[in-house]
Amino acid sequence: MRPLRFLIWLIIGGAFYWAMRELLRSASPGRGPRNGEGEEMVRDPQCGVYIPVTSALRRRMRGETVYFCSRQCEEAYHNKSSV
Repeated sequence: MRPLRFLIWLIIGGAFYWAMRELLRSASPGRGPRNGEGEEMVRDPQCGVYIPVTSALRRRMRGETVYFCSRQCEEAYHNKSSV
Protein backbone atom coordinates (compact mmCIF):
# COMPACT_ATOMS: atom_id res chain seq x y z
CA MET A 1 0.00 0.00 0.00
CA ARG A 2 2.85 2.42 0.79
CA PRO A 3 4.49 2.26 -2.69
CA LEU A 4 1.13 3.13 -4.27
CA ARG A 5 0.66 6.09 -1.94
CA PHE A 6 4.20 7.28 -2.72
CA LEU A 7 3.53 7.01 -6.45
CA ILE A 8 0.31 9.04 -6.15
CA TRP A 9 2.11 11.80 -4.21
CA LEU A 10 4.90 11.79 -6.75
CA ILE A 11 2.43 12.29 -9.61
CA ILE A 12 0.60 15.07 -7.74
CA GLY A 13 3.90 16.80 -6.93
CA GLY A 14 5.04 16.59 -10.53
CA ALA A 15 1.78 18.03 -11.81
CA PHE A 16 1.98 20.89 -9.27
CA TYR A 17 5.59 21.62 -10.25
CA TRP A 18 4.72 21.68 -13.97
CA ALA A 19 1.70 23.96 -13.42
CA MET A 20 3.70 26.44 -11.31
CA ARG A 21 6.57 26.48 -13.81
CA GLU A 22 4.19 27.28 -16.69
CA LEU A 23 2.41 29.93 -14.64
CA LEU A 24 5.64 31.67 -13.71
CA ARG A 25 7.01 31.41 -17.26
CA SER A 26 3.92 33.05 -18.77
CA ALA A 27 3.96 35.83 -16.16
CA SER A 28 7.56 36.91 -16.78
CA PRO A 29 7.59 40.56 -17.91
CA GLY A 30 8.77 41.68 -21.33
CA ARG A 31 8.23 38.38 -23.07
CA GLY A 32 5.42 37.48 -25.39
CA PRO A 33 4.01 34.01 -25.76
CA ARG A 34 6.32 31.44 -27.26
CA ASN A 35 5.63 28.74 -29.76
CA GLY A 36 6.64 25.12 -29.15
CA GLU A 37 10.17 25.72 -30.44
CA GLY A 38 10.97 28.49 -27.97
CA GLU A 39 10.79 31.35 -30.47
CA GLU A 40 9.31 34.61 -29.21
CA MET A 41 5.85 35.44 -30.52
CA VAL A 42 4.58 38.98 -31.15
CA ARG A 43 1.01 40.25 -31.54
CA ASP A 44 -0.26 42.03 -34.64
CA PRO A 45 -2.05 45.17 -33.36
CA GLN A 46 -4.52 45.15 -36.28
CA CYS A 47 -5.90 41.60 -36.29
CA GLY A 48 -4.61 40.35 -32.91
CA VAL A 49 -2.92 37.20 -34.21
CA TYR A 50 0.39 36.04 -32.68
CA ILE A 51 3.24 35.39 -35.10
CA PRO A 52 6.90 34.38 -34.70
CA VAL A 53 9.08 37.48 -34.41
CA THR A 54 11.36 36.21 -37.18
CA SER A 55 8.54 36.09 -39.76
CA ALA A 56 6.73 39.29 -38.72
CA LEU A 57 6.83 42.52 -40.73
CA ARG A 58 8.61 45.05 -38.52
CA ARG A 59 7.85 48.79 -38.69
CA ARG A 60 8.93 51.76 -36.54
CA MET A 61 5.95 53.95 -35.66
CA ARG A 62 6.06 56.84 -33.22
CA GLY A 63 9.37 55.67 -31.81
CA GLU A 64 8.42 52.04 -31.14
CA THR A 65 8.57 48.82 -33.13
CA VAL A 66 5.25 47.42 -34.31
CA TYR A 67 4.91 43.91 -35.77
CA PHE A 68 2.42 42.82 -38.44
CA CYS A 69 1.43 39.44 -39.88
CA SER A 70 0.83 40.79 -43.41
CA ARG A 71 1.01 43.88 -45.59
CA GLN A 72 -2.79 44.12 -45.52
CA CYS A 73 -2.79 44.40 -41.72
CA GLU A 74 0.02 46.94 -41.86
CA GLU A 75 -1.88 49.11 -44.37
CA ALA A 76 -5.16 48.84 -42.44
CA TYR A 77 -3.40 49.80 -39.20
CA HIS A 78 -1.65 52.72 -40.87
CA ASN A 79 -4.93 53.97 -42.42
CA LYS A 80 -6.76 53.60 -39.09
CA SER A 81 -4.06 55.41 -37.10
CA SER A 82 -3.69 58.29 -39.58
CA VAL A 83 -7.38 59.26 -39.34
